[in-house]
Amino acid sequence: MSWISQTVSQLSKQEKCALGSGADSWQSKALARLQIPSILFHDGPHGLRKQSDPSDALGLNESVPATCFPAAVTSACSFDRNLLLEIGQAIGKEAIQQGIDVVLGPGINIKRSPLCGRNFEYFSEDPFLAGELAAAYILGMQSQGVGSSLKHLAANNQEFCRLINNSQVDERALREIYLKGFEIAVKKAQPWTVMGSYNRLNGIYACQNEWLLTQVVREEWGFEGLFISDWGAVEDRVKAVQAGLDLEMPSSGTYRDQQLYQALKVGKIDQASCDRAVTKLLQLIEKCKTEKPLLGAEIYHENHELAKRVLTESAVLLKNEGALLPLKPSDEVLVVGELAENPHYQGSGSSRVNPTQVVSLTQALEKAGLSWQYCRGYQIDGEAKDDEQLEMACKAAEGKLAVIVVAGLTKEDEAESYDRQHLRLQRRQNDLIEKLAEVNPNLIVILQGGGVMELPWFEKVRSLLFVGLAGQAIGEGCLDLLLGKTNPSGKLAESWPMMLEDVPSGAGFGQRFNTPYLESIFVGYRYYSSAKKEVRFPFGHGLSYTDFEFSDLSLSQSELKPGETLEVRVYIKNRGGRTGKEVAQLYVSAPKSVLFKAERELKDFAKVSLEPGETREVSLSVRYEDLAFWNSLSHQWQVEGGKYQILVGNSSSALPLRAEIQVSPSADSADVPDFREQASQYYALPQEPFEFSLEQFEKLPGSVRVADPDRTRDKFDLNSTLWDAQHSWHGRLIAKFALKASANLVEKANDQSGNTERIVQASTIDAPLRSYLMGGVPMSVIKGINHLLNKEVLRGIWFLLKGMITRQ
Repeated sequence: MSWISQTVSQLSKQEKCALGSGADSWQSKALARLQIPSILFHDGPHGLRKQSDPSDALGLNESVPATCFPAAVTSACSFDRNLLLEIGQAIGKEAIQQGIDVVLGPGINIKRSPLCGRNFEYFSEDPFLAGELAAAYILGMQSQGVGSSLKHLAANNQEFCRLINNSQVDERALREIYLKGFEIAVKKAQPWTVMGSYNRLNGIYACQNEWLLTQVVREEWGFEGLFISDWGAVEDRVKAVQAGLDLEMPSSGTYRDQQLYQALKVGKIDQASCDRAVTKLLQLIEKCKTEKPLLGAEIYHENHELAKRVLTESAVLLKNEGALLPLKPSDEVLVVGELAENPHYQGSGSSRVNPTQVVSLTQALEKAGLSWQYCRGYQIDGEAKDDEQLEMACKAAEGKLAVIVVAGLTKEDEAESYDRQHLRLQRRQNDLIEKLAEVNPNLIVILQGGGVMELPWFEKVRSLLFVGLAGQAIGEGCLDLLLGKTNPSGKLAESWPMMLEDVPSGAGFGQRFNTPYLESIFVGYRYYSSAKKEVRFPFGHGLSYTDFEFSDLSLSQSELKPGETLEVRVYIKNRGGRTGKEVAQLYVSAPKSVLFKAERELKDFAKVSLEPGETREVSLSVRYEDLAFWNSLSHQWQVEGGKYQILVGNSSSALPLRAEIQVSPSADSADVPDFREQASQYYALPQEPFEFSLEQFEKLPGSVRVADPDRTRDKFDLNSTLWDAQHSWHGRLIAKFALKASANLVEKANDQSGNTERIVQASTIDAPLRSYLMGGVPMSVIKGINHLLNKEVLRGIWFLLKGMITRQ
């Protein structure tokens, strides 16, 4: 008998229930009687955030120093699986140093809207790219003996009201867009854990969704690891364990352990579900507690250098008229913008890293001994435009060979817990760029930020370099790119529309209770290319300091049948005078039919380095199964027969090489359903996204109608929020006290690097009462608040006193 099965047989029912939730904010429970150790979890998609205080689930205090790598918004633009493998390995090594068993990442939720406040943590609008990069990251991390937690499953695409919101997604979009990246990562990398998201999915909380966790991910995809909840995501522990969840985090005190135990005693949950959960936990412990070599402090120096390389491999050159870049060290250059000395290099929230060091652009210039002049130009904080600083910058710009403006978003613009309200830069930044363009035509803009930005001055600048959230080596990496020590090779992992009104999800984003995904499969470039909608920059776009030519596309066969893989070869030549890297991107265009489809879809990519004048053959591939669509009537993957176009180039809109292949239809599958009557809107995609209608969407096969909950009632429960209660005087009073208490928490915190106050305020008002457990509020106190909201004053006071005395 194995250690695991022997241990399970020796556990009491109460111990099994207790082991399925956290001991505190970051550790699972240990059991000395049977020598079961705890597992330590910590945040870390782009660097570790280890909280020294085990009760600090909200990250109110400064974390242990770690390397802050470029966030996923940047690293995804590398289009480089090997680079993501290296990032995973590097973070895994630091996790060993810090005694962390499982790192909570990567996050691969689809960038459905550029307004999502957490987009900087996610890879792409495209599920294939997101899944491939996530798989590489996971393989790298787990090669070090450190577990990864793939998150957030599933359809977690907005931050506003994320703990109560319902994602209403039709079955086809769910399978082809929102689950596909998870499927790729699970099948290729087998993450040790998968994290269930906060939101409801078609009416059912993700952590309690048996169809999602057990039927799809566990049984269909073959996931072998442990399902863990997002922190505070469990609404009903009994339903969650029955559905397939194995571990609830963080600690709920003993409240939910007792709930599960009582349900087990009376037969409301079967013993097999509890045994499965504790078995998965023990299997994870067995993986995590293997012997691992400790490395020296030099790892942090090595990882800083890797962080710089990730930036230089991922930064996207969006414009470079007249080859203004790269510059020479001897050039007379002016650098303008507070972000040059106080960079926005990572987002706020649970992924915020306390970096081992940060090198700004001004520091990098000083370190390199460059005499480039610097002017602040604008002030990040505050509302008033500083005319004096603008005037000084314009005067200094006169006669300079080039002017570099460092602009972008700020920590207030994007964060976990709330969404962006627009895509604009600060007005003072836009004004500065406009004025400088009048003084000096050789304007170079470096953009920092976690996503899409509107660029009203785009035509007036000559060069534009997007570095995203570039990590702690931001200044050194930017300087290497400006001087041409590294040739930019990044490609945009998300489309940049001309304006917010062009985004296809616009008519169905940011709702409080129910968010309908009206655009179905038409996310990002799938919409823009299909609707022939002009964009600022297409998906996959990125320039170089050299020039590449694609030629000689060849296919391994003329027909593709079930189970086969099409090999595609193409030659790329570096026609310029600099060494550079190019990304070959393979898209497939399906035949026209009675089924609505995107104009083209990414199916493979490869990055290649070429010396000046060098030509290399690049191999790409497409599996037969990759051409399938999800049939929402028969509930299965199906390949439509016909002639498919194979398109190869260096962006979704620059595909010079084309070839045709005959594809055989799926065996043993029904005919392709004719969706035209139910979905006529999707055959003539609206030019204006607000024309997507809820009525048409709900006619789609596999679309589930979910009614908004009645939040105007006077009866409140543990799923109610303080926002729900604000229509009554006593509700407003309780909300006021709660906000005051949260403000006191923030005031006592020693981590002032992010916008913690706004994050905590959003969580206080828009999160359900039950989630206050995550902040250390005893369940009796939460119940007391609930009774007070229901005007049950005496019961409310009794529960409040009980919670304060017993801390339960």
